[in-house]
Amino acid sequence: MLTFHPNQKLAREINTGVPAGRCSLKHAGCVIICGLLAITLTGFQEESLDAVAYYNRGKIFYQKRDYDNAIADLNVAIKIKPDYANAYLSRGNAYYDKGNYERAIADYDQTLKLRPNDATAYNNRGNAYLLKKDFSRAIADFTRATKLKPNLAEAYCNRGIAYMRCGDYDRAIADFSQALERRPEDAETYYNRGKAYYYQRAYDRALADFSRAIKLKPRFAEAYTHRGMAYLKKRVFDLAIEDFTCVIKLKPDLAAAHAHRGTAYAQKGRFSRAIADYDLAIRLRREQAIAAKNRRGDFDQTIKLSPEDADLYYHRGRAYHALGKPDRAIADYTQAINIQPSHANAYYSRGLAYYDKGNRYKAISDFSKVDELTKDVILRKRASKYLQALGVN
Repeated sequence: MLTFHPNQKLAREINTGVPAGRCSLKHAGCVIICGLLAITLTGFQEESLDAVAYYNRGKIFYQKRDYDNAIADLNVAIKIKPDYANAYLSRGNAYYDKGNYERAIADYDQTLKLRPNDATAYNNRGNAYLLKKDFSRAIADFTRATKLKPNLAEAYCNRGIAYMRCGDYDRAIADFSQALERRPEDAETYYNRGKAYYYQRAYDRALADFSRAIKLKPRFAEAYTHRGMAYLKKRVFDLAIEDFTCVIKLKPDLAAAHAHRGTAYAQKGRFSRAIADYDLAIRLRREQAIAAKNRRGDFDQTIKLSPEDADLYYHRGRAYHALGKPDRAIADYTQAINIQPSHANAYYSRGLAYYDKGNRYKAISDFSKVDELTKDVILRKRASKYLQALGVN
């Protein structure tokens, strides 16, 4: 490889991206300094510099997650050598990790113009399309990657995710299984296949895959979460509580874990424990929403609540109702309705609370609203039964 610095040891460091005799990432800073010295001390004009030096220094910046400096160096490498396919691919990766998927796709396009059979570029471009929710293009790219490189487990796994996002769980499972044949100890792929089984309501298979993922990666919070959800579906509430407790130990500020555990406690009739978890989930959701606004430079403390928040209030209301506290239950059902006016279950439950309090007119109003808001036959029949009991034909 042609070098531009008379010191061959230094040139080797620049061209390989690691100090001579070293291979550890902890020496990345030394490599960057060496690259700076080489680029600064040559005395040549920029167009005479070796593009490889900038490319390798850009890769080191990328490994350090310093994407802006990585892109700056890769820009120079491409300016020196406009047909440098690896530099386009690496710059695309940097843009991808910065969340600039359009620029990433443009660089992957250029990589493929220069190197049409690059399976990695197809796979990476597919990931960018996937995050843009352009599932058909993502699937096409992952398919091309698997044809070019049949043992590329990542492409099968990524295509499986795309199929899962499209609701095609059979194809997703088939792809995750293909990925596991090629990489049998991959916790993420077991987790993803478990999710596909979960969405198919094949809970036993989902549990097996989540358990395998946890065995391979013991601190895998998402796998514990979904395994807990599968246990909830199977009404194995003690094991669900154990899993959500593990998630909370790993991620104490994860509101969803507290909410799910609250649901498991409620199913066991432990309503006070359920309320404590719902309280914390509501507080965490609010704090996180405010923090997100502050990061964007918006310091207004008012937040727009989501349907997810509506469910938290609804479930806490049911727990209060079960404890014989209809006023607190009504307050929570009302908050759920304020957040999500189409929440038929909240209207039905609030109607029950008003019925229990003997407030006939408000109970009739809420039960009548259920028929307007949902096509759920069971819920409508229940509301109709109470309306008949209240003298409404």
